[in-house]
Amino acid sequence: MDSLDPVPGPNVVLADFSPPRRPEHKFAIYGKCNESGLYDSVADQILAMGPNALANADYTKDYTRHIEDWSKNHRFMDRSGNELRVTVVGEILGPAMGTLVRAHGNYFAQDGDDPIDNKSKIKDTLALGPPTQTSTKLYNTFLNQVIGANQIVLANANEDARNGRHPIVKAWSKAGIEGSDTHNVLMVTMLPKYGVSEPFHSVPASAGIPAKPEVVTKRRLDQVDDHVTASVVSSSSDKLEYTADDIKLGAYYEPRMLPDYGGSYFNHLKAKLLQLDNQLIPPWKFYEVLRPGTLVLCLVSLHCFTASR
Repeated sequence: MDSLDPVPGPNVVLADFSPPRRPEHKFAIYGKCNESGLYDSVADQILAMGPNALANADYTKDYTRHIEDWSKNHRFMDRSGNELRVTVVGEILGPAMGTLVRAHGNYFAQDGDDPIDNKSKIKDTLALGPPTQTSTKLYNTFLNQVIGANQIVLANANEDARNGRHPIVKAWSKAGIEGSDTHNVLMVTMLPKYGVSEPFHSVPASAGIPAKPEVVTKRRLDQVDDHVTASVVSSSSDKLEYTADDIKLGAYYEPRMLPDYGGSYFNHLKAKLLQLDNQLIPPWKFYEVLRPGTLVLCLVSLHCFTASR
């Protein structure tokens, strides 16, 4: 895994995952990325990172597994004993491949109607594929990342088999084409989307709970209230506009900044949107910045969570 020699497998590109009949001119930019040498430049920079990039790191040689006693979850440590952090590269695929960038992230209610509250762990998910019309170097760099992740999965599977365990495994990678055995999609889970700032000003216990409707008389169709003004729609004291000075690492924002936030599914009383360490892209810009077709470099850690059936 310290070279970029061709890896056996079909040269799958993002176009294979995309809806049919998309205009060809929309793919012109990807060809230019290849022709200009951008893709090869990215591959060379990844190679120069050595084991700090997942494509070049080998399991047990460059990093090892650490099992937490209390949870039996797995973390992975580098040779210095620190939590492993490696860089991965890929192109963001669409929701059909598993990308979830939305107000409720990857949250799924266990019984169908559990609302999201302050303790709910909400994270966005990115499905990464090989860049569209990529160069051979970058294509093989991407697949070497998948192979690196699968080294761990296969090692754990062999250990489980020796010990008579038969877990249901949700791997870090998957096949981009249904029915294929070739894994060419990497799944990246982002950091928590919401959090409660400390210290936080107390809020009334009823906050976030819909009030009972008033008992009123039905209105005439021509009835006008003189005291009603446009200020009603902005009666909340919560800030819904932020300047460049407001956007900084560790900042907290009103969740309603997200265009798809709202309704009874969300029952946040104190939790706010968190500013993640990603070049200070505010969360409400994720929809346009982290869109399918975007080439990204992600600094990731590797985790394996053990859950009972």
